[in-house]
Amino acid sequence: MARHHLRFAPKILTRLGEELVPHPDMGIMELVRNAYDADATECSIELVDSARTGGSIIVSDNGHGMTDAELTSDFLLIGSSRKPSSPFTRSGRRRVGEKGLGRLAALRLGRRVKVTTRSAATPGVQYTLGIDWDELDSAHAVEDVALELRDVPPHARVGTRIEIHDLRQGLSVADVERLTRSLTLLTGPFQTESTFKILWNQTAFGYEDLTSAVTDAHLQWAEFHLSGRLAADGSQSAELRDHQGNLIGTATASDLRSAAAGGRRQTTATGGPRLFTSAPAAKFDLWMFNLNPRHSVALRDSIQPTPEIKNWLADVGGVHLYHHGLRVQPYGDPDDDWLSINVRRAVLSEFRPYTNNSVGALIVNDPEDRLQPKTDRSGFVQNAAFGELREFARSAIEWASQRRRQIREAERQEQRKRAKEQTADAEADFTEAKKALEEQLSNNQGRLDGNFDRASVQRILTTSQLLADQRLREIKDLQSELLLYRALATVGTSTSVFAHEAQQPADRILQEARTVDRRVRRDIDPATVDDRYKPSLSAIMDGARTLQIFAKLPLELLVRRKRDLTYVDIDEVCLTTLRLFHNFLSDRCIHVTHDLDGQNLRVRTYEAAIESIVSNLLVNSIHALTRTDGGLERRIHLATRSFVDKDAPWIRLTVDDSGPGIRDASTEEIWVPGFTTRDGGTGLGLTIVRDTVGDMSGRQKALRNGPLGGARLLVELPASTTSAPPAGTTTDEREE
Repeated sequence: MARHHLRFAPKILTRLGEELVPHPDMGIMELVRNAYDADATECSIELVDSARTGGSIIVSDNGHGMTDAELTSDFLLIGSSRKPSSPFTRSGRRRVGEKGLGRLAALRLGRRVKVTTRSAATPGVQYTLGIDWDELDSAHAVEDVALELRDVPPHARVGTRIEIHDLRQGLSVADVERLTRSLTLLTGPFQTESTFKILWNQTAFGYEDLTSAVTDAHLQWAEFHLSGRLAADGSQSAELRDHQGNLIGTATASDLRSAAAGGRRQTTATGGPRLFTSAPAAKFDLWMFNLNPRHSVALRDSIQPTPEIKNWLADVGGVHLYHHGLRVQPYGDPDDDWLSINVRRAVLSEFRPYTNNSVGALIVNDPEDRLQPKTDRSGFVQNAAFGELREFARSAIEWASQRRRQIREAERQEQRKRAKEQTADAEADFTEAKKALEEQLSNNQGRLDGNFDRASVQRILTTSQLLADQRLREIKDLQSELLLYRALATVGTSTSVFAHEAQQPADRILQEARTVDRRVRRDIDPATVDDRYKPSLSAIMDGARTLQIFAKLPLELLVRRKRDLTYVDIDEVCLTTLRLFHNFLSDRCIHVTHDLDGQNLRVRTYEAAIESIVSNLLVNSIHALTRTDGGLERRIHLATRSFVDKDAPWIRLTVDDSGPGIRDASTEEIWVPGFTTRDGGTGLGLTIVRDTVGDMSGRQKALRNGPLGGARLLVELPASTTSAPPAGTTTDEREE
């Protein structure tokens, strides 16, 4: 019986080479990785007229070289790898080469290839191998073309030199830039000193030792340093330090998971935090920079080299992944936001890093090779191990962002408190000085004379200047808040425009659906209509009514009279707001009860302010009830009560719900800007409540669980027994 073998047409070389590896720099990087596997301490890259067709690329190393057997069984055997049978090199490095396809892509860049190698095992002989791709491409089968291996007297150092001549296409500027970045970041600057140095021709790039071109010198200017650890047993931890190295926060595995889940802690069936069981051990570092030069002066009392840092971050910014000591593409490339940090920053920019103001590395210790490279060398297969690694890094970044917001918010609240106290002191001093001067003028029949008079005038000038300065400081402190509320105002204005335009189509849809229902019932048996058409018609009408609600709600909230200063009845606002939300709540099967007994007390404020408090508290409960881990019974209860505090009347608004309650966050943290428990949330609703309450000299409080099982939120405001002014009274008249 005749025996036959599979044969391959030359076209397979194109498929496995050029088409599988999309960019030439990726193939060249594979040759560099081969040098690393050969225990080289130096690898040199020379580009000779590489920008044009016909140029050359030369990659040489001082590794252990190849014997004739290794050339035949390893180098020329496409798709082979010594990694499974021999995961470590002779010097103890973890092998990083895989299937040899990247090497094939690099060799196919030119029409001719020359390989020169001298093995440390046979130093007395040197081998050369030539490949003519035109000859191979014109053959009927790859196996029909014999490659000649020559041994010659040694005249080169131990190692391997690969020359790729007669380039089919010149390297573009983008190709060279990608290659430069990839080579620069291959081993650093985030790891300990590397034993693998990359050199290239000085005429092309201006420096020879590329490894030394990127250092960690700029890391000293980072404002924050986040470091995290993922242990081999799946446990995690993180810490955040400021620019001086002071520890400002630590996170447990539960803290990180809570941050990643938006405040929803993920647990195992036994109740403990879920561990990563698939991911290998890893170390994560992220340095975050503030690129505002004035901030550096205020923070360090020194000027940072901002242009240099920006240029450096443009070259190395992003989060890079290192596996077995070498960087893996495309993670950290300019167009690869594999941790979605830019996307998250777009949702809420405050205190979140992005690829232009941060740099970091996830260094993986993977002795079991749980991460599996893709065939085209474009990263790793999206298996469970990779997914857990990515989630670990994301959760650490999210936790650090939350911690920074907490710190800034505590500072902001302290500044506001201090500013109010200083303003009150300045006003008191000014009032006292003004009163003393008025008394003196009265005693002197309106004339000023003598040293005492001059002292009084000077005191007026001094205290008025102090008061003015303090007011300016207050204005400066409020500028960031003003920007936030301007953004919210823009959203509100846009929403009102869309709501106004959506109202008519919603009304039309509802009207047409009713018309169709009437006509169908006239022409078809009513029982058939109810059976076949009513569910769809009902869904259309329910959807139209929901659109009507969304159209009516923002327009109602933006009514002009609600922004007039008056005496507001909180009970009345609660009822009005509940009526606005009624259909929306009903569609979501949320049952609302209320017990409003404010004893006719009113609050001197704007109706829109109270409406904002009530609606944001309601929305907070709605989100809690519609989360996947919410309770089966969806209930909200609103209550108001009057009480006396220090002989003054107050009114308390309480909102309870039957949701999951406040978990994995402090009851103070939920009021901080940006804190959210849902994907896509802004984290501003409860902040608006807090700030609005503060403007009315009130106070807010949160309890993890109330009588309905979910959270309980309370708002207390100073009240008055004064009745509301008659309708039509202007704001000026009310002030008088």
